Amino acid sequence: MNRHSPLFRFDDDRAHLVAEVCRRTYSEFLSRARNSRIEGLDHLLNDATYQEVERLKAEQGPESEVRSRQWWTDISRRLGEMSDTEKRSVVRELVASYTEDIAGHFDPRVYRLATQALPVGLSLLFKAQDLGDLPGQILDLRQALDTLRDLSERVVIEGPLDTLRKLSRRGTLVVVPTHSSNMDSILMGWSLYSAGLPPVTYGAGKNLFTNPLTSFFMNNLGAYKLDRRLQHDLYKCVLKTFSQVLLERGYHSLFFPGGTRCRSNIVEEQLKLGLLGTAIDAYVHNLLHHGSRRPMYIVPVTINYNLVLEAESLIDDHLRDAGGRRYFRESDEFDQISTVVRFALNTMKMDSTTILRYGEPLDPFGNRVGPDGRSYDNRGRRLDPTDLVRCPRSGEITADPERNRAYTRRTGRRVTEAFRRNTVIMPTQIVAFALFELLNHEHPNWDVYELLRLASDETLTWRRIRAMVALLIDEFTDMADRDQLHVAPVLESGSVRDVVNAGIDSLTSYHAPAVVERVGDGVMIHRIDLLYYYGNRVRTFDIDGAHLAASLN
Repeated sequence: MNRHSPLFRFDDDRAHLVAEVCRRTYSEFLSRARNSRIEGLDHLLNDATYQEVERLKAEQGPESEVRSRQWWTDISRRLGEMSDTEKRSVVRELVASYTEDIAGHFDPRVYRLATQALPVGLSLLFKAQDLGDLPGQILDLRQALDTLRDLSERVVIEGPLDTLRKLSRRGTLVVVPTHSSNMDSILMGWSLYSAGLPPVTYGAGKNLFTNPLTSFFMNNLGAYKLDRRLQHDLYKCVLKTFSQVLLERGYHSLFFPGGTRCRSNIVEEQLKLGLLGTAIDAYVHNLLHHGSRRPMYIVPVTINYNLVLEAESLIDDHLRDAGGRRYFRESDEFDQISTVVRFALNTMKMDSTTILRYGEPLDPFGNRVGPDGRSYDNRGRRLDPTDLVRCPRSGEITADPERNRAYTRRTGRRVTEAFRRNTVIMPTQIVAFALFELLNHEHPNWDVYELLRLASDETLTWRRIRAMVALLIDEFTDMADRDQLHVAPVLESGSVRDVVNAGIDSLTSYHAPAVVERVGDGVMIHRIDLLYYYGNRVRTFDIDGAHLAASLN
């Protein structure tokens, strides 16, 4: 059960951890107030009260609120008359409330239940069509459960797992996956357990703590709450400090650096660097205050689906609000049990694979880490990460926020490079891209919004579809040979017909109405928005679809 993981002592440590986060965050705010009138407590509370009053006017979701709209309104009205003592009291109270709300729990009994039940549940989701093939002689319940737990054909875990297991005993892992679906947290938890890696504490959207499908596990498996609706500085500082203190204390951690599920389905490039930067800050803090050289390892992971449960809601958000800002909806297909069941039943019918690919580890500064746990620069020379945080003049280790932010930006670039390199192109994405670009070629003067309105129910011939997919397979297998990305096995070993059939099967299975329909000698297009969504994963790699489609004439 990976009992060597620090997470098994989390509930014993929780009160001390919460107290440390409160103390440190409150001290930081007081220090800001003493050193800058602009960043004083007036500014901090004005920012928080204004944003919360406005937010709570516009929304009231199922998630519990730390403070009511009336409370924030009262603070806003009284703020100009408050003494410094009263302002400090309000800040201290808010910091304590937010920290308690963020901090989760870990129950070893629930972990034991989850690691026994989750593989069975995922088997029913991903390979139930194989259940009829269970050997007739399997009469023993234990044998049957063992068979169900074998997900190796449907959920594939790839990457340097032996190295990561060794590093998890040597230092602290910071796992940073791509984020496409609320199912990501479930699959990541299972993959860590299946790969022999320790359980992690991880940030999850607060909506998942009230979701009927996930709340029990979220509240007991080390997850901490991220309320993405809260954008004011006070909350973000508490959250960042909480993440940093977890890492300082050696808790293996996971967070999604994209910040939220990717609405467009491209491979994430614009990362939220705040939580990523806590790895450097925690590393420097431990050197300065504890003399600890315990290493930290950033582990990029890509989660590669043929189908995404919430695809319709996600692409709707993206198309409606491209270029604008708003709070994305948290309620979608994942909240609807009937829709999840439909997704499960349709996924069961498909011969498809989900691939989780762990990348090569990095140190907090973005340098490559070898199997020996040492850091290496771009030329393959070993380096000592502690040298990167020393003062050039004195040689002493120093806390330098501006330097650390520069390193964090560098690490963010390395993570995005790793995301691209470890992306696995799936048949659904290839076929969706091909169909969309062929349709776009028929209407070269229309943008995506005009295609959505005007081009549905058109038909493309099998001949053109297969020809386009053949060109794309050549493009992507060539990129895979150059180690720029990876491709699903069917793209390497299957025929063009196999790839097309696999993609069309996906596009006709789950979504209602179906994305496409087989008709006569071709395919009729019904859901251009979903073709665009699944094809966007391909667009990440700057494929000139218009040129490829034109070359078929």
